[in-house]
Amino acid sequence: MDYVMDVPLMEEVAKRRPQWHWLMIGRKSNLVQFNSPNIHYIRPLPYSDLPRYIRHIDVFVLPWSQSNTFTSYGSAIKVREYLATGKPVVISPLYEYLNTPGVRIYRSTDEFISAVESALREDNPSDQLLRQSVVRDCTWDIRARQVGELIAKCLTGQFSAGEATSKVAICEELQSANFH
Repeated sequence: MDYVMDVPLMEEVAKRRPQWHWLMIGRKSNLVQFNSPNIHYIRPLPYSDLPRYIRHIDVFVLPWSQSNTFTSYGSAIKVREYLATGKPVVISPLYEYLNTPGVRIYRSTDEFISAVESALREDNPSDQLLRQSVVRDCTWDIRARQVGELIAKCLTGQFSAGEATSKVAICEELQSANFH
């Protein structure tokens, strides 16, 4: 939680919505300093302990800094983990998730607050199932099979000569297989 965290955004949201409490789980860098009484930290936890905390979370957020190029193109596996819980998810605009059903994207503090408010107000069992279905086939076994199939295509010449060397074709194939 250092260079990727949008500290100014979280400070502003904490001030504007003092009734909301933010639980940050993980390593806290000395570079991240919050002065808001409604932002709380918990040390890193084993995965087996997370369900006890998850049941009390209303909305998962990923407030990554939008000014950091790395975060714009980073792959946040935790977004998939959030979706798997079925709970609402609000994140900064990460390329990988821009068109993902069930994910709310914000680009400003006002949009962040609005996205969280609408997630709290509008969440329903149908939306929960949608979020879970988005990641149902995102297991490591399925990913390994998809990559294996793509490699087999390359080795058996199922790509045309131009496609086999084209990074674009391979990326498109991976995207169509929902491989991120």
